[in-house]
Amino acid sequence: MNGRNTRHERLAVCIAVIGLLLISAPSSRAQELKKVRIGYPAFSMTFLTFFVAKDAGIYKKHGLDVDLVQLAGAVQISALVAGEIDYLTGITGPLVAAARGLPFKGIMVTHERTLFWLIANPDIRRAEDLIGKIVAVDRLATLQDIVARDLVKRKGVNPEQITFLQTGSVTNSVQSLTQGSVAAAVLSLPHNVVMTRKGFREIASANEFNLRSASGGMATREAKLKQESAQVKAVIRATFEAMEFNRRERSWMVSYIQNKWKIAPGIAEECYRAWLNGFTSDGKIPLKDFQEIYDAAYAAQLIPTPVPVQKVVDYTLLDEVLKERR
Repeated sequence: MNGRNTRHERLAVCIAVIGLLLISAPSSRAQELKKVRIGYPAFSMTFLTFFVAKDAGIYKKHGLDVDLVQLAGAVQISALVAGEIDYLTGITGPLVAAARGLPFKGIMVTHERTLFWLIANPDIRRAEDLIGKIVAVDRLATLQDIVARDLVKRKGVNPEQITFLQTGSVTNSVQSLTQGSVAAAVLSLPHNVVMTRKGFREIASANEFNLRSASGGMATREAKLKQESAQVKAVIRATFEAMEFNRRERSWMVSYIQNKWKIAPGIAEECYRAWLNGFTSDGKIPLKDFQEIYDAAYAAQLIPTPVPVQKVVDYTLLDEVLKERR
């Protein structure tokens, strides 16, 4: 009898030890996660897909431990060159830099509609009222700055008659507009909706002119495409899954937007609907259309150099992922 109890006790001890080991030991899944750093230029819904991919656990599902790092202006280009980050989500800057000789490639486009609005003080009623005044943009010589000048030009105003002021961030632009230190600001979601609800006036929007651009997407170094193609494809797969999640999980998304930007449910719902407009179905803008966008921007002197899209965009790994998904 004692021998039987002793055997039972030993068995119980063994089971307990094994349980402790299983609890305390890191899982093989966790050990396999690949560290990836992704840069984004502004706390804006333009980059919502990438925030969701991280916070909903989609990156981890694909074996990626992702850090999202906010970088703006020339800093993001320098960080990508130095390998301090692996991907950039605002791809106009990298593509213009690639046209100037830096070894970058655009690899995916999440949004093909331009998500910017020109929002002004209530006493500004039309674009002509901005002549001789100051308009805030986050950064000069970026997609936002390009769109700002294009919008006022389409409204019949010479952009040279307006002073465009770099504030450094969308938060600073909103603050400048609120304080009246600028007459207008180019804002992205959800900031444009929040400000119009407060009585500020929408003067123009990219939607009004059906403007197309690669307002959200990914760029990386050429070397990464050659040396770490498996990781690049994992990032693309995760991004596609996040895009599907974005479309499917409306209630989750509205709640997420509400909490992340600290806005009312109605504003979050309105922003979500606007944001869904222009999602790409296959992660691409056709190269011909892509080229037309940059040719028009260069012809209007909105970017400093021509951008040969065939040389700075590479859909090869994207196409491989699309083939897997069929």
